[in-house]
Amino acid sequence: MESMKKLIKEKGAKSLTVAPGFETNFLEDYRPDPHRYLIDTCTGKDQCEGWGDRLRAMVTTYLISLITNRTYGIFMDAPCELTKTMVPNTIKWNISKHDLAHLKSRDFYMHNDQVNKFKFHAMIERTDLEKEFSEPVIYFHTTQDYVTAIRRNMKTADKIPWLHRLSLSNIYGIVLRNLLSPSDEIQRLITEFMLKEVRGRTLVCAHIRMGFTEVEKVRTEKNEVGTIWNFLNNYNNSSEYAIYVATDKNETKEEARQHFKNGLVDKKGLIEFMHYDVSCTGFENAIIEHIILTKCNILLLTRSSFGITAAYIRDTNEGLYCLFKNRIFPCSMEVFHELHEAVL
Repeated sequence: MESMKKLIKEKGAKSLTVAPGFETNFLEDYRPDPHRYLIDTCTGKDQCEGWGDRLRAMVTTYLISLITNRTYGIFMDAPCELTKTMVPNTIKWNISKHDLAHLKSRDFYMHNDQVNKFKFHAMIERTDLEKEFSEPVIYFHTTQDYVTAIRRNMKTADKIPWLHRLSLSNIYGIVLRNLLSPSDEIQRLITEFMLKEVRGRTLVCAHIRMGFTEVEKVRTEKNEVGTIWNFLNNYNNSSEYAIYVATDKNETKEEARQHFKNGLVDKKGLIEFMHYDVSCTGFENAIIEHIILTKCNILLLTRSSFGITAAYIRDTNEGLYCLFKNRIFPCSMEVFHELHEAVL
């Protein structure tokens, strides 16, 4: 337990960094019941939303598995099997469906709409989840972040004591890095992109979530896109900088190509919101784009869980910028969360 008791140290402009050895050892006392399971479930019948939403679900369900002393797993086959793109890292979540088929199970849904926003947070905070989930297998369906409620649960101090020592960004970063690793093919494509496109230059990225006006509020106004172009113009020198623009709108991507003809690096395909793109190609593109954002030297974020989860995995506040009310300024991951609290 000693590695879990070490204090977190702040290093200049960087993010709060856990003490040496913590990230590799934080599972040292985790001995889940091998006969009881909590499965993060995203199948064809679920509204799993985008990759950022799915990552929120992974962190929430993993932490609940710790509280309930259950073996953690992920079943994600919408729009295709997760293991085609991402594979387990130190947390071995790839459980065979066949092994669970004979066990008594229960589907538990916790989608955080406005009606149930406070209901579910209160439920997690106040409930003895070990007693609530009596079946051997719980298929957990959510797309939301419940870390704050999990911190407040009565069992957390005993079951996950380190959760009270870490910032939100630390928790997300550590859990996601230990959960996920690119498959060999995805890693090959990322390596190829860095070698052939970036070529050792400073990688400057902007994630511009425009939003789908017919189904949700606009995330980034058109006049704010002009502010982003002005910011990126500071790096429009192709001998030193490679500019990467990730967005969910074709017109915004085309604008970027027109503004930064020489300095823009790109990967084929557009990342449409995954809830509406049911192809494996779209799923793969989204994950590749997310990984690219984790490697940016300079990263500008707009209001999106896709972008901030990439920042959490990136694990530094150096070179991090936020767009808020048509202003761009250096920020931290925690400040981003405060500015856009509704995202997570």
